[in-house]
Amino acid sequence: MIEEALSLRKAINLKEYLSAYLFILPSFIFLVIFTYYPILKSFWLSLFKYDFSTPSPIFSGFSNYYTMFKTPLFWKVLRNNLWYGLGTVLPSVSLGLLFAVLFNNKRLRAKGFFRFSLFYPYVLPMAAASMVWLWMYNPGYGIINLFLKRLGLPYNIEWVNDGRYALLAVIIVAIWKYTGYYMIIFLAGLQSIDEELYEVAIIEGANSLQKFRYITFPLLTPTTFFVVMIAIINSFQAIDQVFVMTDGGPYNSTNVLLFYIYENAFMYWNLGYASAVNSFLFVVLLVGTAIYFRYSGLWVRYER
Repeated sequence: MIEEALSLRKAINLKEYLSAYLFILPSFIFLVIFTYYPILKSFWLSLFKYDFSTPSPIFSGFSNYYTMFKTPLFWKVLRNNLWYGLGTVLPSVSLGLLFAVLFNNKRLRAKGFFRFSLFYPYVLPMAAASMVWLWMYNPGYGIINLFLKRLGLPYNIEWVNDGRYALLAVIIVAIWKYTGYYMIIFLAGLQSIDEELYEVAIIEGANSLQKFRYITFPLLTPTTFFVVMIAIINSFQAIDQVFVMTDGGPYNSTNVLLFYIYENAFMYWNLGYASAVNSFLFVVLLVGTAIYFRYSGLWVRYER
């Protein structure tokens, strides 16, 4: 009887496993076709010379990588992307946390309206948002220069046509778009914190800054970890606003890695070189994410 029961149990478990794998099979097939295969194909193409002069790929080993690392424009693009990341990640995450704390206050009136107003830019397509900001940046009738003129500050600034300001203009659009999204994630983290902790802190005489430092932020570190990771990845996916607002100019001052890959792949048809840059970006993000996860235990606290 015991052996029969065990056999029946194994049959039931096998049936459950097969059912579970059948349910995830469509998603797995989709993932293989549209994620894993393109990644492997990109690595494979990066080993070939494949451009207008060689319509049939010719194996060239790591020559595309050698060309990439000795090309000054690649290093300029990489430097632009690092500045873009630094200029978007810190401000947007910090502002998202600040607004989340402010709009989590139960006594605040119309907090739903403020939350919606900040989150709404994230719903807009980046191309549409970029067109709106392109109008706002117009040196003749744009609202930003008109505002600077009213304040008595220098105006008629060529925001997207001047290399000194173009990257800053693109960064401002990204901050405006993503701050509300990060705020919503932080709000979810804040609302999972036990209110009794704040009540005890008030009894002990803690002020608002002390409550944030010793209760809110430590318990919010898992959420902060996730938001920062998403923000870093987003900073290396910038292309829509660059394409619409500056087309990588002026003089490649706003050219970033993803736009650089697009240029080489679909404008210059240098697929081998573009695949090499794409593979480099993938490895950088993969290694960076692994290091980020590896040392997250130094500051992330998962205890509630």
